[in-house]
Amino acid sequence: MGWTPFDLWSDMWINGMRLAQAGWKTGEMMHASADVIGSRCQSIAEASRNPLAGDYAELGRMVPEKLDAFSRSGWAALRNLETMNAAAAANMAQVSRIAAAGRLPTPVEAQRIATRSSRMIACASAAAGKTLAPVHKRATSNARRLKKKK
Repeated sequence: MGWTPFDLWSDMWINGMRLAQAGWKTGEMMHASADVIGSRCQSIAEASRNPLAGDYAELGRMVPEKLDAFSRSGWAALRNLETMNAAAAANMAQVSRIAAAGRLPTPVEAQRIATRSSRMIACASAAAGKTLAPVHKRATSNARRLKKKK
């Protein structure tokens, strides 16, 4: 099936919803992070007052969890960037060939360019959510776990 103007509007709606969802998840993650930071600051304070009774299992999680979540986040961002760059390079190559030939694109060529451009926009709108997902997952699961622990 070919690319139509309705596809453009549909894609715009979907991309807007992805961005809205990423915004919602960011707020959720920030709230969870505040809870986790408060709980862990309390654990640090308790361990400094009474080192033998400190919760070192919890304190030992902090750096490895962050390292894992932010590494996964970085990989997600890199994969999105690679996808977008590949589509942009393909579009540039096709447009360059058309321009070098000194002609307008055929309907099939125009459709391919539009489809790749739409994919690039979709990838860009999904990037925020995919990049945020590992950090959001870790922060919200920590907040739930630490709430039960109290």
